[in-house]
Amino acid sequence: MTEMRRVMAACLVALAAATWPFAALAHEAAGGFILLMPTEIYILGASLAVLASFLILAVVPAERFHSLYKREADQTVDVRPGNGQVIVSCLSFLFTLFLLYAGLAGKDDPLTNPITLGVWTLGWIVMSAVAAIFGNLWPWLNPWTGILTVLGLGQKPVLTLPAQLGHGIAIAQMFYLIWVDLISIHATDPEALFVHLIWFLGLNGLGMVLFGMADWTRRAEPLHVLYHALSVVSPVVLSSDGWRLVLPGAAALMRPVLSLSAAGFIILMLAAGTFDGVVSTFKWLGFLGVNPLDFHGRSTVIGPNTLGLIVGVCLLATVFSFALWLGERIARTDVPLRTLIGRFAYTLLPIYVAYMLSHFATRLIMDAQYLWVVISDPLGHGWDLFGTAHSHVTQSMFNTEAGVHTLWAFQTIVITLGHIVAVLMAHGIALETHETPRKAVLSQIPLAFFMVFYTSLGLWLLASPRI
Repeated sequence: MTEMRRVMAACLVALAAATWPFAALAHEAAGGFILLMPTEIYILGASLAVLASFLILAVVPAERFHSLYKREADQTVDVRPGNGQVIVSCLSFLFTLFLLYAGLAGKDDPLTNPITLGVWTLGWIVMSAVAAIFGNLWPWLNPWTGILTVLGLGQKPVLTLPAQLGHGIAIAQMFYLIWVDLISIHATDPEALFVHLIWFLGLNGLGMVLFGMADWTRRAEPLHVLYHALSVVSPVVLSSDGWRLVLPGAAALMRPVLSLSAAGFIILMLAAGTFDGVVSTFKWLGFLGVNPLDFHGRSTVIGPNTLGLIVGVCLLATVFSFALWLGERIARTDVPLRTLIGRFAYTLLPIYVAYMLSHFATRLIMDAQYLWVVISDPLGHGWDLFGTAHSHVTQSMFNTEAGVHTLWAFQTIVITLGHIVAVLMAHGIALETHETPRKAVLSQIPLAFFMVFYTSLGLWLLASPRI
């Protein structure tokens, strides 16, 4: 315990050193912030903090670390809801019907239509953060599980979902959702979101009926697959003794080795999050030959952006796999690459969560204000149900030095902590996978540099000028 306390204290000191004197911000949600300070300084500091955490763990007694990090956590998720889950799921179904109605009957303005805020802000960003902190609550909030249970459907599969598909259906659905969000010209159009939400609900509802709720949600329903994966990062887990706290990412040691398709799903999410940061930067538009000061909208770059997203996923998969392969060569071990990818793919999840929280920080600040207004007049009929309809949405905190410094400090700390958690997870998994602590440490060297690079990349993207 003493050694681990020293590890955590040293990591916090390194983190403080990385973030103390520097502050700046760049993000798409509240306009473009262009850093006036040398970005290399704080990027170097945060990267050194991540590297320091790896070096510290390399000298910590393996037995002490492993005994502390490997805590029992029952991560089994039962997608057959009980009475409480049925009620909550049915309420979620009603809320989803309301979003569909609002998509057609509400205002065309995406910032004041509940379907846009409900799908992207609540259903995507907030739910991802909730899953990473509190675990997978989607079995409760899935709008289909409750109503299908009441109707007696989906309990026994009519057809068998082919094992050869793996998580392929979930990957295909998630790729399409990502494409709509990042590339489509109708990402925030309420009527277009109505169509997307209808097909998403219809496809997954039919899949649960035909192939059974348990197997479909586990392998084919992309939101369940995502939130279940993110729950591995959660410090709050449900064990046989009830709710308990564990070190973030410790549950990865208790999870089975992922299939290549399940690992591919995680790689897709991290690559998409990274591409989300790249796609609107001046650098990317310049690479495409587009003048960022004379940008005519997404319609002009749909093809290159689609290709860029695909290339980004393939590039991340290649670099990540190469880092694992090279680590095994350095450690002179013979663990199959397939097994390594299935074990270490978990370590990408805290990186994804950290970048998502930092990337969407300003957007959440703005969208929370719009939600505060919308709840009083969701359909734009001039109502004022809760007295908030006439509240003013403001970006004032982004126009003050203190506000910008606070936001940048938050973003830098979140990204650095996320990568430190990833290093902790990688060290624990390596000790589980390899015969000796020495081989475990040697095998992590390329992966540690990969994580340091991703720390620098994440901070650089946040600091880059964008449209």
